[in-house]
Amino acid sequence: MKNILIFSNREQIGDGIIKLPFVHELKVRFPNSKITWVTNSGKTVYNNLIKNIASQYIDEFYETVPLLSFFLRKKNINYNLNQKFDIIIDTQKAVIRSLALRFLKSDIFISSSANWIFSDVKPPKKNKIKNNYYLNDLFFMLDLISTNNEKNNFILNIPDKLQNEVNKLFDKNLKYFGYSPGSATKERIWKIDNFIKVAKYFNNLNYIPTFFLGPLEKDLKNIILKEIPNAFFPEDSIKSYSGPEVVIAASKNIECSLANDSGTSHMLSIGTKFLVKIIGPSSSKFTSKKENFHIIDSKEFGTKNVNIIKPEFVINYIEKNILAKN
Repeated sequence: MKNILIFSNREQIGDGIIKLPFVHELKVRFPNSKITWVTNSGKTVYNNLIKNIASQYIDEFYETVPLLSFFLRKKNINYNLNQKFDIIIDTQKAVIRSLALRFLKSDIFISSSANWIFSDVKPPKKNKIKNNYYLNDLFFMLDLISTNNEKNNFILNIPDKLQNEVNKLFDKNLKYFGYSPGSATKERIWKIDNFIKVAKYFNNLNYIPTFFLGPLEKDLKNIILKEIPNAFFPEDSIKSYSGPEVVIAASKNIECSLANDSGTSHMLSIGTKFLVKIIGPSSSKFTSKKENFHIIDSKEFGTKNVNIIKPEFVINYIEKNILAKN
């Protein structure tokens, strides 16, 4: 059995969701392995908010491990860094962290930090290309040590108990349109009035307006209900799982989703048939290039201000580029 360590700085919900195909494929390529996920400066959502999903792939977590512990190969009640790992994959690029990690015992250490200087396995110079999508960097490292490439067939395994409980909330005879109007970054927020206009329009076309609200958007619920009395909030109905786990499972029942650039947009991307993402100040580097994912970028209108984008434009885009073709 392979003993594999994956090192990251930390995972918040957005980047945690983005990395799930990598985590999934790691287990596909090394099915009998023990995978230990290690963080340094923060914790990982894999060990809390989406643990019911991530624990299918990750066997052990060492969180917020001080860098000195790597240099000393420290062993204590919370982690054992004195063991030998078959493979260590460094998924971040801060040189001091990579240097500390290099002190651990391993057969293969792979890291793109400092132009691959610490890595046992290095790509040919002609292949040292900068990928346009963040996740491709992780697959690029994985491809250097394994050729069992399944990344184009990623289907996240959602625990049956979770999926079945969420599915009970949805009527298979109805069509659902998902909306995620929040973001932790104020500049990324397309105004709630815009979302309501879009939701009203597609509500009249018999798409159930399904809203996903994070902790920062709970005050929007009454505003939405005042304008759209039949608005549906799946997260309110299930308390036995975390909000992100409910959103991920619910996404399997969503025909199309409209979202700001946020952690919830990444959750919805797991299962929704079509995703339309509003972006402005952020980069599309963190959005998958799948054919069913669409980006409406305010920079195409000459500004990073997302609210230059009119709801009428979004409605027309969805009708013309998604609904009319499917």
